Amino acid sequence: MRIFVIGGSGLVGSNIVEQAESRGDTVRSTHLDTQTETTDIDLDKTDAGRTQSVITDFDPDVIVDTAAFHAVDDCETKRNRAWSVNAAGTRNVATAANEAGAHLIYLSTDYVFPGDPEEIPYTESDRIQPVNYYAETKYAGERAARIADEVTILRPSVIYGTASQNFVTWALGELEDSNELTIVNDQISSPTYAPDLAKVCLRLGEESQTGLYHSTGPESMSRYEFTVVLAEVCGYDTDLVKPITTEEFGQEAPRPTDSTLDSSTLYDAIDYEFRDPESAFEELR
Repeated sequence: MRIFVIGGSGLVGSNIVEQAESRGDTVRSTHLDTQTETTDIDLDKTDAGRTQSVITDFDPDVIVDTAAFHAVDDCETKRNRAWSVNAAGTRNVATAANEAGAHLIYLSTDYVFPGDPEEIPYTESDRIQPVNYYAETKYAGERAARIADEVTILRPSVIYGTASQNFVTWALGELEDSNELTIVNDQISSPTYAPDLAKVCLRLGEESQTGLYHSTGPESMSRYEFTVVLAEVCGYDTDLVKPITTEEFGQEAPRPTDSTLDSSTLYDAIDYEFRDPESAFEELR
């Protein structure tokens, strides 16, 4: 396959590039401003003309759009930027995908749901009700992605791994330095291991499977519980991890209380189940 990865310097994108290259696929991937080992094209997807040009030149079979402005709190105050990247930028990619006759795979978020504990686990047919502006723009991105004739929309949650900076790499650094971590214990989700998500993107592209799929790990837990498991598996002192409520922690943007997703439709479609955090941490230890 010829695969074009937008956001190849990020956690999911870099995993896609590495896995695709190991399979023998022809891959091009983008960064914004700073090139990395897994990227070779500088692209801001808010630039419609350049987005169209680089995609047309490469003529991919599959485009995976992982690029987003995902600083949830900053999206509340930098709304123009959030909309430009997450909604309008995705529209640019979808338009270019159509022109190239490519299959577009777009990564959205579990935050499109309100997070009512009485409604979980959410399925693909459940009501959408974003509780912050980041989620509003990502849902707008879902609608924009559907401009493409051949499109797959994935909704992951709390993506983690070690290929680039994320919550897990930060937490491991703090634990290694024996620093105390204060982690919210009342925000619940189903964390998603980046290598598994990358594998699924490639599988869906290879099999030309389209549609909307929840794409998270199989286990529901709070951020605090997630971090305790990380410390335990990696041999650190779990007493360094301290719980705190969302109200005590204080965040600019509201978060869903429980955004656990049901990913069984995806698991059944590709005959593969994501790893739970304990198994994933064993691999990256």
